[in-house]
Amino acid sequence: MTNQMTNIKLNSKKILMFLLTIIAILVGLSIWGQHMRFFGVADIRGAWHEFLIDQMINNFYLDYEGNVPSYINALLLFIPSLLLACIGAWKSSIRDKFRFQWNGLALIFFLLSVDEIASFHEELIKPMRAIFGSEGIFYFAWIIPGMIAIALFGLMYLMYFLHLENKFKLLFFLSLAAYLGGVVGGEIVSGYFAANLG
Repeated sequence: MTNQMTNIKLNSKKILMFLLTIIAILVGLSIWGQHMRFFGVADIRGAWHEFLIDQMINNFYLDYEGNVPSYINALLLFIPSLLLACIGAWKSSIRDKFRFQWNGLALIFFLLSVDEIASFHEELIKPMRAIFGSEGIFYFAWIIPGMIAIALFGLMYLMYFLHLENKFKLLFFLSLAAYLGGVVGGEIVSGYFAANLG
């Protein structure tokens, strides 16, 4: 019996278009829901209509936790954790030099997906404010330990990053920059407005 490697081919362009479509739908529903929140609805036609309006306003708002966008975001973090775990298992089986980094990435993505649903990071806001007295851009004070974790991640994964092919270095960097820019950068901007405008 011969050992044959199984190749799984994914169409990255189709996946990208699918994800962009999901994003566009979620953004559109969020804007529509907030339009109804602030400008009202001309005519509410019964309890079911009111129920649907409430769902649009609350369960599709991108700035809320524990709703449909949060669930989809958690799913988008969990799927890579499974893929990374498979890669990590394969790398471990061949004793690859960077097998621990692959398995570490799987764990990180899994924890991020759990946090997206459970919002553990939000629980850090009050204790961090008590320690640092943070305000302004650090109003959402969980970003302080978050930025420390990012710095530690950078140190731990520097050699792993440098060993990647140039194409994957660029993709890795752009993905990380987009994710951290959205998560930490978004919280910094939101924190500034929340602290100064209420």
